[in-house]
Amino acid sequence: MEMISRRLTITQKAEILEAYRAGDNTNFLAEKYSCTTNTINRTVKTLLSDSEYKLLKEKRSKIGNKKRQLVD
Repeated sequence: MEMISRRLTITQKAEILEAYRAGDNTNFLAEKYSCTTNTINRTVKTLLSDSEYKLLKEKRSKIGNKKRQLVD
């Protein structure tokens, strides 16, 4: 998959943050905005306080763990 280097607009960053807070998958967001998962994570981390970012990461990992347990 080839990535074209470009900057995300302020509107796109706000959309990414909203979607991330709502629980959208980082891979899905990266594909939707034609960027890398690293860019998504970096964007979200920049726009959130450290404490909110950590809380969201914990919440997302718990959801992911529950999904994995259901599959097993």
